[in-house]
Amino acid sequence: MLLIVTLAGLFSTSFPTTILSISVNDISANLNSAPSTITWVTTAPMLAGAVSTPVLGRLGDLRGHRRLFLAGLVTAGLFSLLTAAAWNATSLIAFRTVSQMGASAIVPATFAMLFRSFPPGERVRVSSLASGTFAGASVIGVIVGGPLIDSVGWRPIFIVQAIVALAALLPAAIVLRADDVGEGDRSVDYLGALALAVATFALTFGINRLGVWGPTPISVGSLMMAPVAVWVLIQVERRARSPLLPLRVLSARNIRVLCVSSFLLGSAWMGSLIVTPLLLQTVFALSAGMTSLVTVPRAASIMLVSPLAGRLGVRIGERRLLVGACVALAAMMGLMAVGAATTTLAIMVVALSLSGFAFGSGQPALTSAVGHGMRSEDFGLASSLQQTSNQIGSVVGIGLFTAIAADATEPGPYVVTYFVAIALCLGAAVVCRWVIDRHDDPLPKREELLPDAAKR
Repeated sequence: MLLIVTLAGLFSTSFPTTILSISVNDISANLNSAPSTITWVTTAPMLAGAVSTPVLGRLGDLRGHRRLFLAGLVTAGLFSLLTAAAWNATSLIAFRTVSQMGASAIVPATFAMLFRSFPPGERVRVSSLASGTFAGASVIGVIVGGPLIDSVGWRPIFIVQAIVALAALLPAAIVLRADDVGEGDRSVDYLGALALAVATFALTFGINRLGVWGPTPISVGSLMMAPVAVWVLIQVERRARSPLLPLRVLSARNIRVLCVSSFLLGSAWMGSLIVTPLLLQTVFALSAGMTSLVTVPRAASIMLVSPLAGRLGVRIGERRLLVGACVALAAMMGLMAVGAATTTLAIMVVALSLSGFAFGSGQPALTSAVGHGMRSEDFGLASSLQQTSNQIGSVVGIGLFTAIAADATEPGPYVVTYFVAIALCLGAAVVCRWVIDRHDDPLPKREELLPDAAKR
């Protein structure tokens, strides 16, 4: 029941995300805005998620992940309704950003509760179900969203999301039990949270704007502020009584390795996810509805491969699975480059489908490996750091890829983006060789699986 209600929460907050990438032109026309402004409907929530996810994950560790999960569902549902009623681009971006912050709270809460309930040998399986849920939500969003946008517009998407999110709230409130968060110091390091927010925002905003505006004073100044903010964060955390980012978490090898690989894969995947619909609509002259149908196999293949990836990860370990998935994804990006260069739609469809299999194979292992070698009270923070790295990489990838190909009407710039994606995927494959997988992580003793209350 815990698994069902947490996956329902993930589903309810994730299915509108993919469809936004193919509805930019429709939304900008409806709100009398420029497409470059409406792209912030995707970028701004990612920035907010990158800033807020570590803070939310740590709050869950300190105050309880059940509380965080329920608050995230309420926030995502209510602000989805407001998103549907947006009257201009500013209100749309603002409401969508707050709604996504609610969704960002659900991700670390979900994995923390699952990791505490399942032993290390089973975490890759439940992680594969979570990845399959993300993919299933994307499939439904694309299948329903494309024709819905063509027929009645984009607003019903967010009304449906609000209904689904609020419907998932009651079962979650009944099934999820209050966390045993211990009786120690539960104070929140708000100064550390502020320093982390400034550092993350300065980095992601600077990189994103550098790709769009070029080396302007704002983009360069933002990037120069990032290392200063990181230094301030380190000083604050060294002196904090209950640090937001404990050094024991940051010093864990898996956290460092998985954060780097998540950054590289997020850049490659989200960059290609944004530019591919632009390629299909500008070079291949497809409508929004046809673009959604062409991209359905990619999301569907992620959903189909997730259970197999879970079983394979248990058998061969996360490290081998991750390296193989990264190499396979690089090969599929190469096939997309061929399809774009030759303007062959059949090649693009095959490459998109197979890229979903490659990406979906690695995601469960990427998530489950976070828990190896970690203390249970740090699961929320550890998983949120991995998610934040993925979101920062996504922002970087979107900014870089759109700077190369956003206004292109010829296939050349799109081919360049796919070669950049190849390099990022191969870099992730090299980094993943240092992952500590379940075969390297000894199973915990029986008493370590017991709740703290039972130990006492």
